[in-house]
Amino acid sequence: MDDVLLDDLAAEHEVLDELVASLPPDVWAKQSPSPGWTLAHQIHHLDVSEGAALLALTGHSDQVFAPTGRWPDRPVPSDPAEVLANWRASRTASLEVMGTLNAKAPIIWGDGPMTCRSFATARLMETWAHGLDCFTTAGIEPVDTDRLRHVAHLGFRALPYAFRNQGVTPPAPLSELRLELTSPSGETWTYGDENAPQSITGTASHWCRVATRRMPPEDADLIAEGPLAQEVLTTARAYLSDGA
Repeated sequence: MDDVLLDDLAAEHEVLDELVASLPPDVWAKQSPSPGWTLAHQIHHLDVSEGAALLALTGHSDQVFAPTGRWPDRPVPSDPAEVLANWRASRTASLEVMGTLNAKAPIIWGDGPMTCRSFATARLMETWAHGLDCFTTAGIEPVDTDRLRHVAHLGFRALPYAFRNQGVTPPAPLSELRLELTSPSGETWTYGDENAPQSITGTASHWCRVATRRMPPEDADLIAEGPLAQEVLTTARAYLSDGA
């Protein structure tokens, strides 16, 4: 597997761990931006999803969604220390297995198979997105890093799936779209053909938040030029299967 990607995934784990490990129990019990979910629910969700990821990574995808169509779940422990310990164990286990697999190894997940590299990218995206919910709940501003390049690229690559999944027909071929994003460090990240007639420009931080549904498009600094670009801002979802 790609050591840089796995290192970035581990770094996202550690940033969120450092945040929640220092929080008192009353903050763990606070409502998060997800309706009906406390901060404890957010970390518990990451724990459960890492357990499901481990099943998929070890060739047991049939146990992830069947027969109920939902991940295996269990009640949220009442002790925040137990919630955190469970997440630490599950994420360590899945990360270790990812490190033993070829980047192109197929992983059966959700809408269809994806490569192990894409799967690791999706795990990073989910950790970062739920981490945003935890930072908001704690009243602490997160610090964006250039690790967002994984989320930004995923949001762009997943556009065919996003449109198909929501039953929306793009007003123009997706090949006509170009993204020009400013990274947290000030670099320019581009996706799509440089001669594409429609574009979205702005910060990668806001694009990633819009693509993970953590920021309404109208609140973002993103400028959409053209009807396809405008539709993308409301349709983008940073979820992916390589069959998309």
